[in-house]
Amino acid sequence: MNFSDVSPFINRLDLITETAQQIIKDFEMFGTDIKFSGNAYNAYEELFDQIEPYINKLITTNHQKFLGILYRIDISDEQIKKAVNENASEPFSHIVSDLIIKRELQKVVIRNHYKKKS
Repeated sequence: MNFSDVSPFINRLDLITETAQQIIKDFEMFGTDIKFSGNAYNAYEELFDQIEPYINKLITTNHQKFLGILYRIDISDEQIKKAVNENASEPFSHIVSDLIIKRELQKVVIRNHYKKKS
């Protein structure tokens, strides 16, 4: 499953809620509080607006922590390079924040897919 495969799941409240919980958990490990109101209709924007400033700050002030988050969330250099090439006009922090949200959603979708199979 790639990032483009997650688009059908973007508006499912159950998956969005699980994704937000996963983001909250992962960012908590790095000392950052992420909040989620529970509104699936603006979940992406709500999460993005909290993640992006933090990522932007880390890119310039704490590269090791930035790499730690990418490792924790499982975003590869190749995924970042591809996204940068496809969205060259976007700020780097926007691209990475988008990748984070989509990767977390992807993990939730995959986990739920395999839960249903067992």
